[in-house]
Amino acid sequence: MVNRQPKAGKQKMITGEIPTAGELTGIELRMLPPFIKENGTTPVFPFPGNAKLYCLVMVVSDANNQLIGGIDLQGFPRIGDKEHLPINKTLFYWEPSTDNKTAPRQIHMACSIIKCKQSLRDVAKILTSVKSDEDYKGVVKTLEKLAKNASGATLFLDALSQLGSLVGKYLKDVEDKPLGAIVQSYTALRGDFDNKGVQRRQYMTPRVMFDFELVVRDKTATPVKSIRGGKKSQALVHEEVIVDLQPFKS
Repeated sequence: MVNRQPKAGKQKMITGEIPTAGELTGIELRMLPPFIKENGTTPVFPFPGNAKLYCLVMVVSDANNQLIGGIDLQGFPRIGDKEHLPINKTLFYWEPSTDNKTAPRQIHMACSIIKCKQSLRDVAKILTSVKSDEDYKGVVKTLEKLAKNASGATLFLDALSQLGSLVGKYLKDVEDKPLGAIVQSYTALRGDFDNKGVQRRQYMTPRVMFDFELVVRDKTATPVKSIRGGKKSQALVHEEVIVDLQPFKS
């Protein structure tokens, strides 16, 4: 019997070793317009059944430049069924710099679309209050320690939960009810940063479809083009995490 030895070039694949992300030159997570399938408001003539909605996004990671300011809250006054929220923005962005050369190993994101039955509050004031809160400052310090120690995903997700509770504290309205929510993790261990270029990530909930792009570049990559507006590409649809959220309590 011939005892065939694996070729050196295939050793990593056989042993299950995960390729390093050390050659990455950029990672970006973009949020595309979420689609509101149903806003939870029944039309009653002559009113069209529009709703006032918030979009709450929180991002934490082990990249030092992303630890502070990972909360975004926007309000939209008149949104109907089968409409997109006018959102197209970067949630997370990393490029190597002199003081931040190490590529992130994990990015955790939570997004909620929240229906407001009262008047929309001043979201800028809410975010200012949250970031001035001592509990928020404590969460930021915890995140700094987690990043330095390369901690596991569970601790980062706990930090996301704490940030969500802080926003709820300052919304102060039990009438605010989430229409849909997701929690997603992108990690080097899972291989999320191995595929270079633009990856479409869509997550479906009963009333909201969330839409994102994960952009990954390395030293050999050519400039990437978004799959929006170009040739039709197959979206990478991953299993969503649907979170059963309770109304915010004051």
